[in-house]
Amino acid sequence: MIVREGSEVWLYVILWLLVIAAVAGVLGGIAALVGWAVERCRHGRAKDVVWRHDGLYVDMDDWQLWDVQWRQVDGRVEVAYSVANWLPGQTRYRNDFVLVFQRGVSLEERGVHVSRVLLKGAEVRFLQVFDARDGSVPVIQRNSLDTEREESDE
Repeated sequence: MIVREGSEVWLYVILWLLVIAAVAGVLGGIAALVGWAVERCRHGRAKDVVWRHDGLYVDMDDWQLWDVQWRQVDGRVEVAYSVANWLPGQTRYRNDFVLVFQRGVSLEERGVHVSRVLLKGAEVRFLQVFDARDGSVPVIQRNSLDTEREESDE
């Protein structure tokens, strides 16, 4: 009788441990699912938005701009493009080649300007980010105002 009562206690202890482990597993799964959903809302949307091609192509004597792509994500317009240098020596280029317009108004640039030094024949891919006004299709044009290209002594 004593052995039997003791084995029932162990059976209850084991069952309670299994119930606690199951509840902990369910709560852990729910927490992981909520974490995944929050991360997807914050950062995942940009991965799902497809890049659209723009027909902008500029071929100057000393540089060339092509393969312009854009997408609208979370209130901003991202524009990516390729630039090639045709000048001899070292030439510095900045990611300020394009302006973006929505409904005829230029958009304010949000991103950071970076510069790269290119040798003759070298290509680089740049990205510019602009604050979108609305969901209308952007018009992308070459920035002929103050695009910086200077020969470098580096």
